[in-house]
Amino acid sequence: MENKYYPHLFQKGTVGGVVLKNRIVRNSMGTYLGNPDGTVTDRQIKAYAQAADGGAGLIFMDNAVPVPMVSCGLRADKDEFIAGLTLLAETVKEHGAVPGIQLAHPGRDAAFVGSADVIGASEITFEPWYEMGYKMPRALTIEEIHDLVERFGDAAVRCKKAGFEIIEIHGAAGCIPTNFLSPHDNKRTDMYGGSLHNRMRLLLEIVRNIKKKCGPNFPVGVKLSTEDWEPEGIRIEETIEVAKALEKEGVSHLNIMGGTHATASREFLLPNAFNAKHTKMLKDAVNIPVFIGHNIFSPEDAEKMLAEGNADFVALGRSQLAEPAWAKKAKEGRASDIKPCINCLIGCIDRGMLSHTPIHCTVNPSLYRFECKPVEKAETRKQVAVVGAGPAGCEAALTASKRGHQVTIYEKRCIGGAMIEASKPENKANIKRLIHYYEDHIMHDPNITLVKEEVEYETLVHSGYDAVIIAVGGKTRILNVPGIEKNSVIYASDYLNGSTAVTGNTVVVIGGGITGAETALELNAEGKKVTIVEMTDAFLANFSSACQAYLATINETDIKILTGKRLTAVHENNVILTDRWGNETTVPADSVVIAAGFTRQNELSDKLEENTDMQVFNVGDSKRVRQIYDAIHEGFIAARQI
Repeated sequence: MENKYYPHLFQKGTVGGVVLKNRIVRNSMGTYLGNPDGTVTDRQIKAYAQAADGGAGLIFMDNAVPVPMVSCGLRADKDEFIAGLTLLAETVKEHGAVPGIQLAHPGRDAAFVGSADVIGASEITFEPWYEMGYKMPRALTIEEIHDLVERFGDAAVRCKKAGFEIIEIHGAAGCIPTNFLSPHDNKRTDMYGGSLHNRMRLLLEIVRNIKKKCGPNFPVGVKLSTEDWEPEGIRIEETIEVAKALEKEGVSHLNIMGGTHATASREFLLPNAFNAKHTKMLKDAVNIPVFIGHNIFSPEDAEKMLAEGNADFVALGRSQLAEPAWAKKAKEGRASDIKPCINCLIGCIDRGMLSHTPIHCTVNPSLYRFECKPVEKAETRKQVAVVGAGPAGCEAALTASKRGHQVTIYEKRCIGGAMIEASKPENKANIKRLIHYYEDHIMHDPNITLVKEEVEYETLVHSGYDAVIIAVGGKTRILNVPGIEKNSVIYASDYLNGSTAVTGNTVVVIGGGITGAETALELNAEGKKVTIVEMTDAFLANFSSACQAYLATINETDIKILTGKRLTAVHENNVILTDRWGNETTVPADSVVIAAGFTRQNELSDKLEENTDMQVFNVGDSKRVRQIYDAIHEGFIAARQI
């Protein structure tokens, strides 16, 4: 029967002869829940069960490596790993989905995960990684290439024996096939280098070897990057030719993405469904199923991709971290109940791939926390006050309500708090969806009362509350320099929330953090001449995805960056900057935007703790200025303790 909400999304589909109950794929994305030796853990089994319970038709999770390698993913290089792989495949089947597994060798990217043996097509790597001191890959010999091809085939046989019904070769994101496909990374002069015909040889040989060993009718697909976003690298025109060649080899499907592990941070700045155009070009070039992935977050966007013929299936990774029951809720018409991914990359990329710790999610603080019980009703219903309706306060209020408590939220502005300003840049518009999610759930929760006013200390003390969660956020850092009171000086938060406009053509932004970078890019897009001033010696030195994305983007603009200088005076048409030695620099400025960060607000929480016997929690930026990840997680944890 046709689904009345999303008819294309919940239509049955076939991949390599395997029937899937819908067109939703849980894309492969390492969980880092496994053991370092590649063996399966109970936590992985629970994660696979949760993913399958979520309603997707096909489940890919952790990669399996075909060679011995220290990993917190999976290994398929020896028969001894078949038993653990079998547990995972059986778990997915028992929970109603088709189990798939992705075979991957990181190639040059093995340097990024600390592998001792880093291999590639040539002794070439991503240039910023080289400058950071990462190990250079060594070029594979012909004999080693042949051996690697055999190992892929043998690993596939083990995965088939374990019960996985579809195998996918990771031929994207900087893995070994892309090292050969890329004209930048591949400078070989033998049969595996030069022409595209030669550069795709390794990938085609891997496909042939797997098909030979697993049988011609066993589904073997390939993940491909449309483009790798690297200089002189993989481009869509060649990817189309690779796709045609793979179809001739009998691959079951193509799973399409963009970029590499080195350039993944750019997703942070890209619009939703940014890869639709290129994916459509590939779909038009072949007759096998094509999966579209990357920056598809809502069921509406997913349905649109299929209805417009951009792809045959949607492959979602981060969306199903934010909401493991994404597919199930969409099928039941409960899209408003889907907690949205905000494309921040903090919990998944920064705290997963970059730090090699178990993957988490900013908006889903319970993800893979199997050591904690689900949120349950408290033994005693309590009166709880939540001060502030930013991310920490909203999460705390909803969690306390699930615990059965009566909650009163005090918010002098609107639900959203600092998320209102944070959602202003176009690339962070997905935060608006999270604000709407919180609004909808808070306003329809019978256990929650919203009071739109700034609460006084006496009100909290004399209203009979058993617990108070302070989530007022950070306060803007005020600079005390001559001329700071001028009308030409505004604060970044006022600019980003639209309450104050920036006048003039020449603007100096004081502060080289995330907010300063966002503000500078917004002003630059308006056509203004922008200079960023950072007091420390490094601009966006943090290796987070956001910092790397902003740094790469700003480097492509005419925005000027001055480091090691602080603002010491504001005049009518310029500012005075001073370095640590007292040297002064005059910079023209029609307007000055202060983005010097925030400071914590602990006064109210300290006073309540000292003078009352209530449970008092200070969470988010009011406790210590950090990221939205920390705010949401701390709000959740605090409410669970009441």
